[in-house]
This record gives sequence, C-alpha cells and structure tokens, in this order.
Amino acid sequence: MSIAISAVLRTPVGLRLLQACLGVAALLAAWPLATGAYALGWPAALISAAGGVLSLAALCSHGKPHTLDISPVGQFRLAEHDACGGVPASSAPPLRLLPGSTLWPALLVLRLSDDQGRIVTLVVQRALPATKAFRELAVACRAIAARGKGA
Repeated sequence: MSIAISAVLRTPVGLRLLQACLGVAALLAAWPLATGAYALGWPAALISAAGGVLSLAALCSHGKPHTLDISPVGQFRLAEHDACGGVPASSAPPLRLLPGSTLWPALLVLRLSDDQGRIVTLVVQRALPATKAFRELAVACRAIAARGKGA
C-alpha cells in the first residue's frame, strides 16, 4: 500500500466566519464598556477593542492555502501557495513526523520537524467538502506513525 498523497489545506469557511463574528463582537463590546459606569470601564474597553482588532488582523493574514505532500517513503513537504496559485513544492524542505502528533478521527495536530530542528505545528480538521482528502491524509499519517518513520 502506497502512502503517497497530496492535500491542499485551507481554513474552513465556517471557522473564518466565526472568527470574524468574534472580532466584530469584541469591537462592539468596547463601546458600552467605555461609556458605562463599570469599575474597569476604559481599560476593559481598550482590551476588548485590541482583541477585536487582533482577531480581525489574524483573519486576514492566514488566508493562503498550503499544500501538504507525503512521499511514498513517508517524507512530508509543506508548501505555501503564492499569489498566482503555483506551489514550489520541490523547494520546500523535507519534514518528518514527530512523536507528539495527535491523530484523532476529526482532527490532526501534526508536529513536523526539518533537518535544522525547526518545528512546525499543523492543525488539520475535517471539513465537509474535503472529507475524502482528510481521510486519505489521516490514513497516511497513521501509517507513517505506525511504521515508526516519524520518530
């Protein structure tokens, strides 16, 4: 059985929408805190506004999809899509699966490391349109972990 797979990882639309709603709600909560007679009125309003701005800024910065390629021998390559949609997968350094990874049926928390010792944590959750790709990715990660290639 070959474990070679290539999967495009995107943040689910529902999660992005929830993050946008929470950011707007934090911004809107700052107004009553600043105008009301609360004990921590202005400091709480500033913290709420800062949290809303940071949440919305984080939403804008994590919009690019990534491609995770797994070779038949169990090497991972993680490449970020550029503005034109192309992926330079060959220039991405090879990664290996670390022992602290979590492989649940609906969530994968992959701890990957390169040769220099840099650690990348990748969170992949099952989304409705790409359930088949998630299942193939989960099976490949479990096979690599069972073979001991990640350790």
